[in-house]
Amino acid sequence: MLDRVSIAVGEKIVLRDIDLRIDKNEVLFLLGPNGAGKSTLLRALIGYPGHLIVSGKIYFEGEDVTELPMEARVAKGLAFAHQIPPKLLGVRVKQLLEALCRKNICDVYEIANEIGVLHLLDREFGKGFSGGELKRIEVATLMAQKPKLPLIDEPDSGVDVDSIEVIARAIKKLIDLSPYRSAILVTHSALISRYIEPTKVCILMSGTIKVCDGKDLIDEVFRHGFRELA
Repeated sequence: MLDRVSIAVGEKIVLRDIDLRIDKNEVLFLLGPNGAGKSTLLRALIGYPGHLIVSGKIYFEGEDVTELPMEARVAKGLAFAHQIPPKLLGVRVKQLLEALCRKNICDVYEIANEIGVLHLLDREFGKGFSGGELKRIEVATLMAQKPKLPLIDEPDSGVDVDSIEVIARAIKKLIDLSPYRSAILVTHSALISRYIEPTKVCILMSGTIKVCDGKDLIDEVFRHGFRELA
């Protein structure tokens, strides 16, 4: 998917020579310390404005999408869940989900019930929500998009245990509904691994991927920290 990709944000090169592949039936966890560039990598994959591909190529379904804008990548089946979802003042949660469901044929109330946000449908998106509520609604927008490959940034950050379990259950459904049964999850704490088992774990540090291995790599991080794996 990423072939020796270097990424700049503004005038600063944040990531260098990233090689990363995700196959069918693969759930990839991307771990690393704060500031390692994990969120930058996901944003570059989705084509987020301000994230410039300095060198290398990004491929999806065998097609070079490096120069495609974000909306074109979304149309092809990529979807991104923010670590901190942006507020959409004046837009109610129900309106947003309805707009997405019109494109992708889904049921707003079914999604809201599954993710536990029925009581938030008439609220403005992001206004006065707790961390757990924000994450639940962000995952609900992913469910409404029915992506081929969900890119999920820190689903276990700033939420309580009950919310993590609900979010994890929704992410599992997303993966099951994907034609590839694959996803990329960025996580700092890896708490989500209690509910979703990764098939591959990669460590991102100092702007590059240091190592990729199986799920046991998470235990290594907990025992020794990131620096010991660099």
